Amino acid sequence: MALLRQFYTNFTSGELTPLLSSRVDANAYKNGTKKLRNFRMLSQGGIRRRGGFRFLQTLTNTTYQSEAYIFDEDEAYILLFSNTKLEVIDVTAPTVITQTITGCPWTTAMIGELRVSQSGDTMVVVHKDMAMQKLTRTAVDTFDRTDYAFDVSDNKTFQPFFRFSAPSITITPAATTTASQNFQASADLFSSNMVGEKIEFTDSAGTIVQISITAFTDAQNVTGTLSAAIANTNARDTFKEQVFSTRKGFARSVTFHDQRLIFGGSRDLPNHLFMSKAGEFFNFDAGTGLDDESIQVQIAENQISEIKSLASFRHLVIFTSEQELYVPTSENRPLTPSTISVKKQTSYGSGEVVASDFDGALVFLTKSKGAVREFVYSDISQAYNADALTLLSPHIIGVPSQMISQREAQDQVEAYLYLVNSDGKMPVFMSIRKEQLQGWCEWSTQGNFKNLVNVNRQVYCIVERTINSSTVTNLELLDNTYHTDCASKQTASATKNWTVAHLPNTEVVVKSGNYSMGTYTTNGSGQLTLTDAVTNVEIGLNFTPELTTLPPEFQLSDGISVGQKRRVVRAVLDLNETLDVKTKGTNILIRRVTDDFSLEPTPITERKEVYLLGWGKEGTVTITQDQPLPLTINGLLLEVEV
Repeated sequence: MALLRQFYTNFTSGELTPLLSSRVDANAYKNGTKKLRNFRMLSQGGIRRRGGFRFLQTLTNTTYQSEAYIFDEDEAYILLFSNTKLEVIDVTAPTVITQTITGCPWTTAMIGELRVSQSGDTMVVVHKDMAMQKLTRTAVDTFDRTDYAFDVSDNKTFQPFFRFSAPSITITPAATTTASQNFQASADLFSSNMVGEKIEFTDSAGTIVQISITAFTDAQNVTGTLSAAIANTNARDTFKEQVFSTRKGFARSVTFHDQRLIFGGSRDLPNHLFMSKAGEFFNFDAGTGLDDESIQVQIAENQISEIKSLASFRHLVIFTSEQELYVPTSENRPLTPSTISVKKQTSYGSGEVVASDFDGALVFLTKSKGAVREFVYSDISQAYNADALTLLSPHIIGVPSQMISQREAQDQVEAYLYLVNSDGKMPVFMSIRKEQLQGWCEWSTQGNFKNLVNVNRQVYCIVERTINSSTVTNLELLDNTYHTDCASKQTASATKNWTVAHLPNTEVVVKSGNYSMGTYTTNGSGQLTLTDAVTNVEIGLNFTPELTTLPPEFQLSDGISVGQKRRVVRAVLDLNETLDVKTKGTNILIRRVTDDFSLEPTPITERKEVYLLGWGKEGTVTITQDQPLPLTINGLLLEVEV
C-alpha cells in the first residue's frame, strides 16, 4: 500500500466529457472535474457558488424573445417580444412594464428567430416572413413601432431590386406617360399578389424608372403607373422586381456596419447582402455605383449558403448555413460598390442561434448544434480561425436555443458565455483568453431557463417555474449577492412573519445575514412564520452546487494506478469566505468550539480537513452544499491510499 497525494490547484478546465476519462496525460485532466454544477469559475482558479436569481416580476405570456435596447449607461431597456406584442422594461425599474405595444406583426412561431440591430434611437427588427419593422424611442420609456419604409423621391422607392425572371422575358408599356396604363409581359410573369409591388428598369435615355402595379389582369398583363415619362414604348428586357415582399420574402438578418444598414438574405435570395447608401439607412438606391451608394452582392459559392446572421465586428462577418465569411475593409478603404468582396474563411456552418461577441471573438453555434466555435481574427495569418470551445465538454451542450456573453465589469479579466438548452439547463463557459484558461460548467434551477439578455453587463433571465401547481413565467436577474433563486430580500423590525407573494404554497429556504434559517412552506398567500424573529431575510428556492473530482491517478513502481482499488483517506479543502460545505453526506464544521455562538457566524478563509472511509475503484470526492450560504473552493488536496 502507498499513501499518495493529489493536489487540485485549480478547476479552470471545468467539467470534462466522460470521453476523456482515460486521458490522464492531458493537461486539462488535472484541472478538470467529473461534475461541476451550479458553480461560477473564477479567474484565480477556484470556484464559487453561483449567484442566485432575484425575482423581478411575473410575465403574462409563456414564449418570449428578449432583446437589449441600450442608449447609454443610464438609459437602457429590456424589450420583450411575444405573440403580436412588445413589452418595454426600463432597467432602472425592472419590476414593472413601462409600455406595451400591441398589434405587432410577429407571431409565436417567429419568436426566437427575430433578428434586431440598433443605431442610436432606432432599432430594426427582421424576420424572413415579416415585413421589416422599425422601433423608435420617441421619449423616455416610450417607443413607436412602424413598418420599415424605404426613402421615396420623384415617385421612386429606394429599395433593392433583382432580376428573378428569365432574361428572355420582356415588358412592354402601353404608353410613355405617367397615366394608368397596361403593361404586357412576353411570357407568364405576373401574379395577383404583385399588386402594390414595383418593377424597375432603365429607360433608353439612362433614366431609372419604376412601375407601380395597381391591378392584376392575368399572368401577362397588369395595370400600373410609371414614376416618370419614358422615351418610347419599346419592350424592356432589363427590368428587375423588388427584392422584399410577401411574395419573395423579407430580410432574414440585419446589422448596422460602416455607416450602412445591411440586410442579409431573404426567402428567395438567401445568399445575398443588401447594403444601404452610406449614412442613409433607408436608401437602397443603386444609382450609378458611386462609392457612397447602396451595395448588393451575392455570396458566390458552389452551393447556396443561407445567411443566418450578420455581425458588425472588426469586419462585417457573415454566418451562413455552410460557411463563415467576412468582408475585408481597412481604415482608409471603406465599403464601396466597386471594392467590396466577400472572403470565405471556414466551412462549419451556423445554426439559428445568433453569434455573440465574446472575449475578443465572435462565438457561434455550428449547425449540428454540437459545437460552440470562436471566430477570431489572426493578425499573423490575416484570416479568421474557428476553433472549438466545446472540445473538452461537448456533453454539456444539448440543443441550445440562445447564447449571450457577459463581462461583469469593464476591467474584469474573465468573460462568461451563457447558453440556454432546450431541457432548461444553462451551460456556462468561463474564458480568460490571455491566460488560455477556459472551461464549462452547468447551471440548473427549480424550473427551466428559457431566455436571456445582457443589459449593461447585467444578465436578465426568463424562467419557467411550477409554483402552486401552476406554470408561471418570471423575469429574474442574476445577482451574485443572492444565494437562492426566484428570490426576494426584505427588511423590517424584528419579526417572525414574512410574505413572498410570488411563491404561494411553495417550499422555500430562508437566509438571514450569515444564518440559514431552514426550510419552510408558505401558505396560499405566500406567508411563512420563522422560529425566530429577524430583521432581514432572503427567501427563495434552493439549488445545490456540486463538485465531483476526477479519479486521481498516480505513477506507481509497478505501473500506473488506473484500475486499482484506492481509498481517499483525507481531504483538505482550501476554502475562502465560506459558511457551509458538505462532503460524504456530512457538513464540515465551520465554526470553532472557541467561537461565541451568541454572535453571527463569520465566513472562514482557511483549510479544512475531513477524513473519509471506504475503498473503491475511482477515489473521487463529491463536495456539495445544502444551505443557501457562501461557498468558495480555492483548491483541494486528496490523500489517497492505493
